Amino acid sequence: MSIEHKSGLRDHTEQEDSVTDYLVQHPEFFESHVDVLAKLKVPHPAGHAVSLIERQVEVLRQQHRQMERKLVDLIEVARGNDALIERIHRLALALLEFQTFADRLYAVQEELHNRFGADEVSLFLISERKDNPDAGPARWLQPGDAGLGQLHEFLKAGKPYVGRLRTPQLEFLFGTQAERITSLALMPLGAQGKLGLLAVGSHEADRFGPTLGTAFLARIGELVTAAIQPLWPG
Repeated sequence: MSIEHKSGLRDHTEQEDSVTDYLVQHPEFFESHVDVLAKLKVPHPAGHAVSLIERQVEVLRQQHRQMERKLVDLIEVARGNDALIERIHRLALALLEFQTFADRLYAVQEELHNRFGADEVSLFLISERKDNPDAGPARWLQPGDAGLGQLHEFLKAGKPYVGRLRTPQLEFLFGTQAERITSLALMPLGAQGKLGLLAVGSHEADRFGPTLGTAFLARIGELVTAAIQPLWPG
């Protein structure tokens, strides 16, 4: 490419930048130059040239459609959150209805099955005592239990987990139903799972995926913890 050609390209680019800057700084330009606006033609995605006004109208229509889709998505998310809040509220009421340790844990299991659509629910409680009270559907474990060791990283993190686990971990959590669990949610009970953990399993691989928010799961874990902690064996 010759020096003259390069210089011409540079001058052309500088001119484009100058025109662009001017129009941005003077958006009212076309109001006093309507005849120029009508003469301008711009490429159209369909392949033919259209007036600038027609192109602007088309762009505005596209933006409007995009905003409508975003609004619909936001409304659906809001409806889903409202429904989830209602289910958590019902879980709280169910827990308040019962006074015994075992009954409250049965209530957790039943609500998660019936209102949250859980395929499998497993509850594990951790205690060094040998004379723990009846825990209904929950299973008492010693702090050094080998199964808990497989979930050390989860318990250490102290926050809900969603996704998948290895087969030995699934077998510990769900026993004979492990092979049917393709996604799950884990919620610690107490700080870093000091009191235990709650596992909810699904037969659907995308039910508990990495994109699922865990804020509501954290609330469920906190709610269950608050329900059983006052009755904890001392």
